[in-house]
Formats: sequence, C-alpha cells, structure tokens
Amino acid sequence: MSKRVFIGVGHGGSDPGADVIITEKEYTLKTAFALAEILSEYGIDYKMSRTQDIDTDMNSKTVMCNQYDPDLVVDIHFNAGGGQGFEVYYSIVGGTSKTLANNINEEVKKIMSSRGIKTKLDSNNRDYFAIIRETKAPAVLLEGGFVDNKKDADYIKKSYKKLAEAYAKGIVKTLGIKEKPDKLPVMDKTGSKKGDANSAVLNLKALLLLAKKLGLHKYGMDKNEHFGDGTLRAVNYLLGQWGYSQSGIAGDNFSKRLHTEIEKKM
Repeated sequence: MSKRVFIGVGHGGSDPGADVIITEKEYTLKTAFALAEILSEYGIDYKMSRTQDIDTDMNSKTVMCNQYDPDLVVDIHFNAGGGQGFEVYYSIVGGTSKTLANNINEEVKKIMSSRGIKTKLDSNNRDYFAIIRETKAPAVLLEGGFVDNKKDADYIKKSYKKLAEAYAKGIVKTLGIKEKPDKLPVMDKTGSKKGDANSAVLNLKALLLLAKKLGLHKYGMDKNEHFGDGTLRAVNYLLGQWGYSQSGIAGDNFSKRLHTEIEKKM
C-alpha cells in the first residue's frame, strides 16, 4: 500500500494570510502543487486541503486530514512580523513529528537560512497549532520564510519549487523511501497537452469537469478551450492514480479510460 501525505495549504479565498511583499495564500498553493508533483514521482499518495483559491477553515481541514488517514501531515505557510529564514513547528510529543521536522529542516538549510525546529504551546500547555494538535498522524507546520522580508520574499517568488523539493526530501527520508520507483509506463505519446487550444481540448475539459463532479479529481479547469495549468494538474493526477507516468498528455487512451471511470460512477 502506498504511503500517504496530507498537504495542508495555508489560508485561501477571503483570507490572504500575510500580505506584504508577496501574498501568503498564493505561494502556499504554488508550493503545495510543486510538493504534490514530487511526491507523486516517489509513488506517494497525497491529498491537498485545497487546490483552488477558496475559503477554508481549520476544523474542516483537520477533519479532512483525519478522514484521509495519512502517514504524515505537512501544513504549508509563510511567515511575517519581522524576521528572516525558515522555521518548522513540531508536536511537543516529539516522536515522528520531531523526526519529520528535523529531516525537512536539514534539507531547507541547504538552500536558505533557518531559524530551526520549534514547539509552541497554548494556554493549556497543549500544542498551539490545531493541525498538529487535532490530527492523528504526525504533523508539522512549515514557515517557508518571511513575506515581509525582501530577501526571503524574492527567494520565495523565484524558488518556491526548491522549497517544495526540500520539503519532499525530508518527507521521503522520514517515510524510509530510498529512491523513486521504476519508471512508469506512458499512457499516450501523442494527444492534447499544455498550450493547446482547440476543440479536442474543449472535449477533454468537458470530460474532466464531469469527472470532477463525480469525485474523480478536485482540480479546476482553465478558461475556454485552453489547456493550461488547471487541466494539466487534473490530467497528471488521474494518470498518477491509474499507475502511469505523469506526462501531461491526454490522448485517445486517456479519453477511453476516463470514459470508463466516469461510467463506473454514473
């Protein structure tokens, strides 16, 4: 059975989070998508608390997480309030939560300054952060730099994918995964791909929208006939779920398989 990671995506919708040089909610989502893509390459299943810029609340996030029953939990945030560098919070219980925090911190230190691993208590001497306190799986909260510090903000804008890679390396080490699985088969060598804009993409997106309504994926589509980032994420997610390389190509075989999966749900 594949390992599972729940990716909490900080803020969203009417809650921008810290909004100074850059806006926190924008880069938590970008970083989460980048992390999810890397985890998929290791054969790790994942669930994101949000995949669009929508309102969320902590209670629904922790319920979603516990229902998913992951092996590990990471909650992605960025900091503000005067300071510089990365920091990560883990549970006062220690254990795997502390191990995960250490492993991620060691990787992040290779690419940016770090303020270290920390715990934080509430007035009842419990873990302060609900994502750590209320989830059943070992969890950490990641603060990937300060959005009100120019050096950090510039780095986040340019290199959030490097942060995601560091997070992924720490997660993979904690899960005890040594290397990526054997190369997965390719479903289609030709077909619709990112950048295309034609009737074939429109037909593909109609199928993907129906698949989303049926719970086969949770990704939003791009406007009109364009094959953009939203369509790409949906296609790659489904390819990964079906055991194929996330090539970003949706050809005849993809359409046939998606038709079959939709029929199963109807």
